[in-house]
Amino acid sequence: MDPTLYKAAVEGNTGEGDDFLPKLTGDEEIGYQFTQKGNTVIHVAALYGHSDFVQRVLTISPALLCRQNKKHETALHVAANEGHAEVVRVLLSEGQREAKQLMMRKTDDKGDTALHKAVRKRHFGVVTLLVKEDPDFEFPANSAGETPLYLAVESNFLDALREILRYCNRPSYSGPSQRNPMHAAIIFKYSECINLLWQWNKSLCEEADQWGWNSLHYAIKLGSKEVVSDLLGWKKSLAYITTGNGDDWTTTFHIAANEGYVTIMKELLKHCPDCWEMLNSQGQNALHIAILNKKKKVVKFLLNSPEYLSLIDETDNDGNTPLHLLAASEYCEQELIKHPRAKNMAFNKKNQTPQDVAMSAKWTPSKGIMITHLLRIGRFGGRDVKIRLKDKKKPMTENEKEKRKEEDEKMKDKVMTVAQTHLVVATLIVTITFAAGFTLPGGFDSNPGPNQGMAILIRKAAFKAFVYTNTIAFVCSTGAVFSYFTMAARAVLLLTKNHQSLILLYVLATHLQLLAMAALVLAFVTGMFAILAHSMGVAVTAIGCISFLIYFCMLYMVFNWKSYLYIPAAKLKRL
Repeated sequence: MDPTLYKAAVEGNTGEGDDFLPKLTGDEEIGYQFTQKGNTVIHVAALYGHSDFVQRVLTISPALLCRQNKKHETALHVAANEGHAEVVRVLLSEGQREAKQLMMRKTDDKGDTALHKAVRKRHFGVVTLLVKEDPDFEFPANSAGETPLYLAVESNFLDALREILRYCNRPSYSGPSQRNPMHAAIIFKYSECINLLWQWNKSLCEEADQWGWNSLHYAIKLGSKEVVSDLLGWKKSLAYITTGNGDDWTTTFHIAANEGYVTIMKELLKHCPDCWEMLNSQGQNALHIAILNKKKKVVKFLLNSPEYLSLIDETDNDGNTPLHLLAASEYCEQELIKHPRAKNMAFNKKNQTPQDVAMSAKWTPSKGIMITHLLRIGRFGGRDVKIRLKDKKKPMTENEKEKRKEEDEKMKDKVMTVAQTHLVVATLIVTITFAAGFTLPGGFDSNPGPNQGMAILIRKAAFKAFVYTNTIAFVCSTGAVFSYFTMAARAVLLLTKNHQSLILLYVLATHLQLLAMAALVLAFVTGMFAILAHSMGVAVTAIGCISFLIYFCMLYMVFNWKSYLYIPAAKLKRL
C-alpha cells in the first residue's frame, strides 16, 4: 500500500476540501491498494476506528464495502471485532440494501460473521446495530459449530442474548457437539440465561447433544435442583428419557445416584414415583450404581426406604446383586452386608456368591474386613468350589510350568535375601539380650550373707519387668534365628516343590523378630526405670514416652503395619 495512503488511514486524515489524498483520488487506484494481510484502506481505517475516513473513502470507491482480506474479513468484521460502533454505523449506512446485506452475511475463513466477532468480544453497541439491521438473517453456526446466540449464552453475555432474542426473527442456536444454548446455560449455571431461554423456547430442554444428553440430564448431573423441578413440572416424561449411545446408556435416576445427589433423587421420585425401577444398559439399578461409585448417602437412603428394598436382591445382566459388586470393590458397607434381604448364597452367572467374589479380588486390608463380615453371615458357594477343583485338575502346558517355576524361584530368592538381613538383626538382639542378662541394672550384692551375688534391685517392680522383657526378647530372637536356619536348610535340600514352607517360616521368624525388638525396647525402658527410681520424671518423659513414640512412628512409616498384618494371609491364600 502507498505509504501516504496507509498513514492517512491509520491517522484518519481526510485532508481539507478537495485536497483529499492528492495523489490517490481515483476509484481504481484506491481499490488496488493492499497491505501484506490483504487489508484495503477501509480495513485499516476500521481497525483504528476512523469513521469519517471510512465514509469519505466509500464515496470515492463504494466497491470496497464488501472487499475481503486474506482471512476473508470485510471491514465490518474488523470494526465489529474492535468494537468501533460508529464505524459499523457508517458501513451499514453506505451502499444499496443488497450490498449491505451481502456484507452482513459474509463469513471469514473460520465461518464467523461480524455478529460472531462482536458477541465474542462482548461489544454490546455493535451487537445491537447488527441484529437490528438484518433481523431476518438466521446467523448460522461457524466452522466450530458456534452460533452468535450460543456464544452469548456460553460467555454469559446477557445483554447480547436479550438483543438477539428480541430483534432476530429466527436465529440459529446450535453449538459445538450438537449442544444448544440451554445445555450451555445449565452446564455453567447461568440462571438468568436459563430463564430467558425458557421463556423463548421451552422445547430446547428436549433436544439432546451428540452423547444423547438433554438439559435435564445435565441439570441432574450438576445438582441443579431448581432447574430439575422446573423441567419436570413442565414435562414429567423427561425423567424417563435415557441418555447415551448404542449399547451404553443410563437413566436420570442412575445419574443422580452416580453423583450422590439424594435431594435430586427425591425430586425425581416426587414427580415420577416409579422412576426408581429403571435399569441402565447393563441391567443395573440405582443401588448397583451407588455401590460401584461408593456413594454412602445414596446407599443409606435406598436401604432405609421400605418401598425400594427390592433393589437389594435384583441382579444385573451378569447375575450380580449389589452385594456382589460390593464384594468386588474396596468399599465396605456393613449396612448392606447385614441386611436381611442381602442373600449371600445368591449366585451370579459365573456361579459365584459374594464371598467367592471377595476372595478372588485383590487383597487389601479393607477387603479382609469385608470377607470377615461376609463369612459371619454366609458361606462359600458349592458350585464355585466344584469349578475351581475342576480347573486345578487341568494339565499345565510346558510354558505354564516354566513360567510357574520362574515365579517360584524369584519368590524364593526374594524371601531368602530379606531373611539374610533379618538374621543379622536377630543375631544382634540375641547378643544384646544375652549380655544384658548378666550385666543387670544396679549391679550385684557383694556383701557377705545369704543375698551375696544376688541383684540389688531384685525387689523393684521395674527391675522385674526388665527381666521378663529381656527374657522374651532373647527367646524370640533365638527362635527367629532358628527359623532362618531352617529356611536355609530347606532351600538347600529342596524339601518342597513350592515355597509354602519357606513363607511360613519367614512369617514366623518375622513376627518373632518384631516381638523381640519390642521386648528389647521394653527391657531397656524398664531397666532405666529401675536405676532412675529417684528421678521418675526423667525416666517417664525422656526414656518411656520418647522411645515408644519414635519406634511407633518408624514401624508405621517403614512397614505400614496395618496392611503388614494381612500380608501372611494373602501370601498363604495365593499358595
